[in-house]
Amino acid sequence: MNSLSTSSFSPVAFSLGLLLVMATAFPAPVPRGEDSKDDTTSKRPPLASTNQTESLIKSILSEISEVKNKICGNDDMCENRPTLLQENKLNLPKMLEKDGCFHSGFNQETCLMRITTGLLEFQIYLEYLQSKFEENAKAMQMRTKALVLILKQKVKNPDEVTTPNPITNSSLLAEMQSQSGWLENTTIHLILRSLEDFLEFSQRAVRIM
Repeated sequence: MNSLSTSSFSPVAFSLGLLLVMATAFPAPVPRGEDSKDDTTSKRPPLASTNQTESLIKSILSEISEVKNKICGNDDMCENRPTLLQENKLNLPKMLEKDGCFHSGFNQETCLMRITTGLLEFQIYLEYLQSKFEENAKAMQMRTKALVLILKQKVKNPDEVTTPNPITNSSLLAEMQSQSGWLENTTIHLILRSLEDFLEFSQRAVRIM
């Protein structure tokens, strides 16, 4: 399956494409009288294929690349700014060895939980980006939410997936929105770079699941 197009997407085309992806996340109704003998199996939604999941990840990465090009253009030094201090303040989601997503020490359940939780944590940062890059950020947010729904199907205990604290998120959003100038640009770069790294690690992990 080819990756989803991004730069040439119209709102209608994107909505249709997203619906096709989301269709894999929900079970089709079973006609009366045709219930499976194994009721548990019949109620289980069909899992999205690895290709579909990868295509969704690629489409988000494409949006990130487009925003980075809008910011930096042909400035090769644009992304290589000293950002360590600000990175520590933002506390952006990262993929660590303990998350079980690396080839060494891979653990599918632990990895799925981390990817899903991390994508939920990124939502507040994508909400912030909408004030700067509305169309791209909304597309990224919709697709990461779709990705969460798809991956939660594969988690053995989806109810254990934790969601960020709304109060903490509200405070973080207000802090980011108060920034301007160099600090604002640095924050945007960090969010894009961190999401890109997280998705690339996720993509590699999905391939071996």
